[in-house]
Amino acid sequence: MKIIWLVGMLLAAGHVAADENKLAGAVEADVNGKRVVFSALSLDYALEIRGDVANVTVTQTFSNPLSAPVNARYLFPLNRRAAVHAMSMRIGNEITTAVIQEKQQAEATFAKAQQAGKSASLLTQHRPNMFTQRIANLMPGLPITVTIEYSQLVPKVDGDYELVVPMVVGPRFQPPGVGVPPLSNEATEQADNGRWQLEALPAYPPTAGVHIPRTVVQERVSLSAELEGQLPLSGVHSPTHPLALKHVSSTQVDLQLAAGRVFDNQDFVLRYAFETTTTDAGVLTHWQADEAGYFSLLIEPPGNVPAADVLKREMVFLLDCSGSMSGIPMQASKRFMTEALKGLRPDDTFRIIRFSDSATEFSRTPLPATPANIARGVQYAANLYGSGGTMMTEGIQQALQGTVAGDRVRNVVFLTDGYIGNEVSVLSLVEQLRGRARLFAFGVGSGVNRYLLDELGRVGRGFTRYFDPTQDDETVQAVAAELVARLQTPVLTDLEIDWGDLPVVDVTPRELPDLYRGQTVRVTGRYTGPAQGEYRVRGKGAQAHAELRRRVSFTEQTERPVLRQIWARETVADLNQLFISPRERRPDNMSEQQLQSRITDLGLTFGLVTRWTSFVAVSRRVYNDDPGSATDQDIPVPQVKGVSQLAYSAPVVGHAAPEPGIWLSLLAGLSVIGWLSWRRRLRN
Repeated sequence: MKIIWLVGMLLAAGHVAADENKLAGAVEADVNGKRVVFSALSLDYALEIRGDVANVTVTQTFSNPLSAPVNARYLFPLNRRAAVHAMSMRIGNEITTAVIQEKQQAEATFAKAQQAGKSASLLTQHRPNMFTQRIANLMPGLPITVTIEYSQLVPKVDGDYELVVPMVVGPRFQPPGVGVPPLSNEATEQADNGRWQLEALPAYPPTAGVHIPRTVVQERVSLSAELEGQLPLSGVHSPTHPLALKHVSSTQVDLQLAAGRVFDNQDFVLRYAFETTTTDAGVLTHWQADEAGYFSLLIEPPGNVPAADVLKREMVFLLDCSGSMSGIPMQASKRFMTEALKGLRPDDTFRIIRFSDSATEFSRTPLPATPANIARGVQYAANLYGSGGTMMTEGIQQALQGTVAGDRVRNVVFLTDGYIGNEVSVLSLVEQLRGRARLFAFGVGSGVNRYLLDELGRVGRGFTRYFDPTQDDETVQAVAAELVARLQTPVLTDLEIDWGDLPVVDVTPRELPDLYRGQTVRVTGRYTGPAQGEYRVRGKGAQAHAELRRRVSFTEQTERPVLRQIWARETVADLNQLFISPRERRPDNMSEQQLQSRITDLGLTFGLVTRWTSFVAVSRRVYNDDPGSATDQDIPVPQVKGVSQLAYSAPVVGHAAPEPGIWLSLLAGLSVIGWLSWRRRLRN
């Protein structure tokens, strides 16, 4: 029976009949003989950017043009640094402001409203960049609009400010046993706040373009932005979407998507700069009456640090060759590898490791970067292809284990889309094995797992960069060459800030990362009262120590209220990172229960969505007199641009299921077994 079910679902994934309902927005699909009807969803993003602070409003409009009520569920991304601080729900003329509650309490509130026939919405975080919106009692012909507000600081990357608005959650491969609770009650109680809970994934929804018709989602996204700075703007553009720009003044630009509405199958990226060459450490402040002051500090590398010594390197190239990398991402990785190998220094050594279901290596020992060896490496990379699962820990173990010969420094260059669910295990392993090595994460794709990739760069004491493989070959080659050139030693290491007599407390992050060329470091914190003084940023260069001295004024002016939520969100991120550290390395030996309690308190105090706090909104009116008649429905997500169908297993990839390369191999094996059995019966 299991075999029949598997074959049936695979066939359904490959062939789906669809009939568009005459009612706008509804699509009926025949999946494995089962009639599935999908409601409509429109998404509108409004951005307000002031310098390097962004406020984003996301409007989700759920429509049910059918004849029966629906309980809808929508899986979607937000920026991993988003401080989600407000939500409201509108049904007709009724507007309800959501309240923040502990996750279990919010789920109980939502369930009670659903059973009572009231409409409700529940916002839940699964990862810092992965959320679920649930809608109860979505009635025919009565749309429900949910508005989410979040704020974030815009990072500066390679000289430009870069704001990313994620729009699609890619598939996630979950290794066997990951995210599954222990069997015994005693073990469950002991591990109630354990890693299995942090790595549990929601079920993945149906995918438009793979399991169901693309017409189910269509062009459902709009985006507009107001961008303003104190200095003249320059270079305002998006590498992902054509824009329509309106230059209001030298310091203000209004923009929107040139196409109006678009298919949400890739992340939106906006880049801009200001007409100044000054590199400095700037401070933003805000005073909250009867509470404290909040500040944000941006550190950029000084221009007078002596050039780094040329160190001998062992370059380790770690390539994700799983099914999700098949096709366009794999081709882009090969082009990157060609540039990277050709850019090796004569005294470098190199290794190439590929992983999917397991990890294998090009050579048993590091090879000298001779022209002959480089040519062999290029040919080896050219023959790689994407298939199978994403056993990332095996690749990382092979890349980081073992000693490095002589006085070489090990640089691990990791190319992946990050489509896994066991992020905590992977990051813990990097922290455990890294030693003196540096890990540089390169995200290959137009809708990658930025949470994992950014954390890999942080934990690996390197940096993270992204490139879109759907760009033309020339662009990808140029980006690859630029990224390879940045694989040098840090400009400054062992960064620390001396605040002098300034009344500064609760600074995050606790441990400052190394500073590379083109990179910046963001620090947030609180101050207990107004003050003026000097702070010093110190670090070690390759040949000398460096120091930046700057004066700052902490006032009682309420200039930027958003800094309050941003500080809390950055503190939550810092606490989340401690889950990957051994207890003895955490401040005050904090347990996982204490970390969870601290994060929960921050979420409730500052009104933020976290792993353990959720927004819930409940209507005052009863809209469904027969709540038992409502059917549960997942809102479809698009197939990520450039990602192969091999990334999407049947029927879902949200749980511990292998990637489709494994399913297809199994199906092929079953077919052969069936054919041989049939031949034997004929002979008998």
